[in-house]
Amino acid sequence: MEKPSAEPEYLSGFGNHFESEALPGALTRGQNSPLKCPYSLYAEQISGTSFTAPRKLNQRSWLYRIKPSVTHEPFHARVPRHERLVSEFNQTTSSATPTQLRWKPVNIPDSGSSTDFIDGLYTVCGSGSSFIRHGYAIHMYAANKSMDGCALCNADGDFLIVPQKGRLSITTECGKLQVSPGEMVVLPQGFRFSVNLPDGPSRGYVAEIFGAHFQLPDLGPIGANGLAAARDFLVPTAWFEENYQPGYTIVQKFGGELFTAKQDFSPFNVVAWHGNYAPYKYDLGKFCPFNTVLCDHGDPSVNTVLTAPSDKPGVALLDFVIFPPRWSVAEHTFRPPYYHRNCMSEFMGLIYGVYEAKADGFLPGGASLHSCMTPHGPDTTTYEATIACGDNSEPFRIGGTLAFMFESYLIPRICPWALESPDLDKNYYQCWIGLRPHFSPHNGVEENGALTISVSSP
Repeated sequence: MEKPSAEPEYLSGFGNHFESEALPGALTRGQNSPLKCPYSLYAEQISGTSFTAPRKLNQRSWLYRIKPSVTHEPFHARVPRHERLVSEFNQTTSSATPTQLRWKPVNIPDSGSSTDFIDGLYTVCGSGSSFIRHGYAIHMYAANKSMDGCALCNADGDFLIVPQKGRLSITTECGKLQVSPGEMVVLPQGFRFSVNLPDGPSRGYVAEIFGAHFQLPDLGPIGANGLAAARDFLVPTAWFEENYQPGYTIVQKFGGELFTAKQDFSPFNVVAWHGNYAPYKYDLGKFCPFNTVLCDHGDPSVNTVLTAPSDKPGVALLDFVIFPPRWSVAEHTFRPPYYHRNCMSEFMGLIYGVYEAKADGFLPGGASLHSCMTPHGPDTTTYEATIACGDNSEPFRIGGTLAFMFESYLIPRICPWALESPDLDKNYYQCWIGLRPHFSPHNGVEENGALTISVSSP
């Protein structure tokens, strides 16, 4: 286990135009690419959108570095090949199934094997293709070793990482981030980064989006405030290393495959940078949830932290939704989530605690998948316990829990190793089998405070 690292310094805000320098005067003034930069640095731009994207959507940053990132040897296919990363979802790589799926937490590799973030990353499901720049992939990771002498660059899309066990100390070209369980981090397409494990073994979830970037959801009738506040998102400050490092490896994720190239310096040699395209993190504990205050259970979309919109208004390529501690105060209402079928597909994870709709079987570090129009909802234990309480309108706090959901309008295909995994809960369906009819034609029905009797015709 590594020594605990101090929390880095950050800049705050979502989508701001930032500037940061590790040495005074390292940033250029008045232009981006002068004939000679301060400290004789190289100017290099990284573009997250096309040059001609509308100004409000354009994302790019200028990096001022000791050596440009182009100074590496040619890329070669990584050996051994990573067999469990997918970014092209079709009948040869994955399968379709409408069955409800649930996985138990994956075991973290033991001390007998060394597995870093790259080798511990594997795809569970996804849709679309990184080549056509449309779709997403959902991965999980389990690692017990820091990345040493190498950095990963994802050319396919943005990573949204949700650690469930163990902190991640992430070095990027813009600086350092420390991400704890209960936080999330976004590493945009193209940035090189390295993941260290200050607490030792780590496990978590990753959503990857192709051809889009995450943004804050519109608040609509909520108004100007609430949900995730822009000022609570944190961006790293410039940090660099300049020592000679022969044999340093750049691992490029490209079309779901991994390639490697050697260079003789660290990619984290950026002395200063400015722009609006940068990695960032967010503490989920700062989320301001909105909730029902009279009746019925609100739609989960009101808990959206970030969204990657599609070209259809109001429809997400991928939403990141959380279910944090909060008060439940609805009257005359079945308070857990209702039974439903959804045109969206929902992948859920549990960071800690117990999810309110699943009393048993859904464990921290585990996951579930309910695909398009597949019915799902509270398990038998949750339903019966809720009904047994009667019409109890007393408020209570849902505490000690943090679950999340990756939700998309694209139907996911499942990777074979996820369907064949020993962690797949083959008895998941049984959590609903015990649901029994409570219907009786002679039961009293309360309507608007009056008691009536419903009797079926003979």
